[in-house]
Amino acid sequence: MEEINRLLADYLLEIEKSDLKPLSAQVYQVQSKNFVRWINGEFTPGEVKKSKKAQDKPGKQG
Repeated sequence: MEEINRLLADYLLEIEKSDLKPLSAQVYQVQSKNFVRWINGEFTPGEVKKSKKAQDKPGKQG
């Protein structure tokens, strides 16, 4: 896992040094960080969207 984290740090530096537009760079950064979190069992794709949708649904009133 140490090697993956080192490679992620290198990758993030490459993104920083690139000529990507800010929003594009942010997408690359977030997605790569999420991938490493997924490897660690700390991330499930779509999990935030599911929990947000559950919060957005109005509760039944009796």
